[in-house]
Amino acid sequence: MSNATLVTIDRVIATLAGQGIGAADDPSGRAAHANHNGYNLLFVLLDSVLIARADSVTDTPADTPDATLYLAANQVNSSYLDARALVVNRTENIVVRTEAEIPVGAGLADDQLATALNASVAGVMETQDAMRVLVGEIKRTAEEAGAEED
Repeated sequence: MSNATLVTIDRVIATLAGQGIGAADDPSGRAAHANHNGYNLLFVLLDSVLIARADSVTDTPADTPDATLYLAANQVNSSYLDARALVVNRTENIVVRTEAEIPVGAGLADDQLATALNASVAGVMETQDAMRVLVGEIKRTAEEAGAEED
């Protein structure tokens, strides 16, 4: 086992490349962007944590009174441990964002970084999938309840 070393965005990019994810750094040197399975991925390196994030833009306007996405995020966050779901309504359409954190303050060995990145990417992707399924279930249930009232 190798020694733990400082996690840099260059190490993150190289490790992701080894996992088949092409990421590019931004001018800050603290973040990397990638597109993976149709999702925009962002990796942000802070002092003690690396944040892995997946964004999915929806067709739902940000000013919608429909709370379905918020309800789904609440349900996901109360049952999933690998990542958390957020509903971002600061753009024209709502963005479903999933995030996972990797503690990096003490540094990580190459194999630790690879394992943590693999788990984080899997976690944010699975949480995106869970959001999609839950939104569908909530909408179906609401439609069935509406049909029964008629």
